[in-house]
Amino acid sequence: MTRSVEDLWRLYYQAIAMPYGPGQIAAVEQVIRHADVVGDPHLAFAARMLGTQAYVYGGEPAKSFVTFSWCLADFDRNPGPYHQRYVHSLLWHFKYMVTALLKFPEVPLDRTYAVLDDMERRYRDGGHSLHAVYSYRYRVARHVGARDEAEEWYRRWVAAPRDDLSDCAGCDPSARASHLAWMGRDEEAVAVAEPVLDGTLGCVEQPQGILTTLLMPYLRTGRREAARDAHRRAYRRHRANLADMSDVANHIAFCAATGNEARGLEIIERHLDWLDKAPSPAAAMDFAAAAAAVLRRLTEAGHGDLTVHRRAHGERAAADVPIGVLADELAALATDIAARFDARNGTAAQSERIGELLSTELIGEHLPLSATTRWRVPAPRQA
Repeated sequence: MTRSVEDLWRLYYQAIAMPYGPGQIAAVEQVIRHADVVGDPHLAFAARMLGTQAYVYGGEPAKSFVTFSWCLADFDRNPGPYHQRYVHSLLWHFKYMVTALLKFPEVPLDRTYAVLDDMERRYRDGGHSLHAVYSYRYRVARHVGARDEAEEWYRRWVAAPRDDLSDCAGCDPSARASHLAWMGRDEEAVAVAEPVLDGTLGCVEQPQGILTTLLMPYLRTGRREAARDAHRRAYRRHRANLADMSDVANHIAFCAATGNEARGLEIIERHLDWLDKAPSPAAAMDFAAAAAAVLRRLTEAGHGDLTVHRRAHGERAAADVPIGVLADELAALATDIAARFDARNGTAAQSERIGELLSTELIGEHLPLSATTRWRVPAPRQA
């Protein structure tokens, strides 16, 4: 049954108010389908703009390529009065595209560079700062392991004036702190990011994003209580969001680095099913590598008889999988995906990064995550 235009606009506004996830995505897709049938160009455009954001934050970023491309083509081909109210959002969505394109090794890197070039042209034509453009050029350089190039883009990014297309007051310092930590400048990373936590962070990605970024810099600079608090606060916000799968991987790696293998196992068990619906190959790679690191540590500590329950998926039957077997499977998965990225990029950067993640070592002594948790893993069973 075809809905009226008025009903579809009501459904559109209801979808805006929904939390990110499958429910919102289903509602938006319903609006898109019916908007095309009733022939309302404004609604068709608005629904796809909302769809791009819903897909990115709802854990299905590959679908955002279609809605973004449709909106950009419609904006350029058939400019109408209603398009003008979406200019800022459309320019903002370029950032979503650059981030997402990097996460799919089957997408040629040239396509990401083409999107960046188009982004820069449109930002210049609109009289906007190139602050965000330099930030996202930096991300590409870092992804392919071009450290000198990344450092140069970082310099331009920090020097450029902020404007209303720059990442928010939490996300931008978080990204800067991530770069500084990557360069081994942990004290500077903390100095850049930590003061932001004293302010109000209203972005959907904050404060959990900046807290997760600070996990390892906190640990490596001896701020162990701050690291523990950051893990507690951030993971609570990440754990329900499939789109945050790579962030959850960072918390699993944190457990490996702090001697909290039991906590890491708990997180792995909670999120293992996410691998069957991973938002992207990059997210699956990060999660698999971090999980394998924890499971290997448990196995080496004499707990190879522990199992993880994995639910049925497709032709795979449900089973209790020994952690040693699962560790090998996940390590192979992460290594394979990294190799696909490196083949696409023409570098070894992702394989090197995943190799380091798989061999995550303890940083300092065991860090209890609560006053009542003083053990690291269950005692090995006696023969």
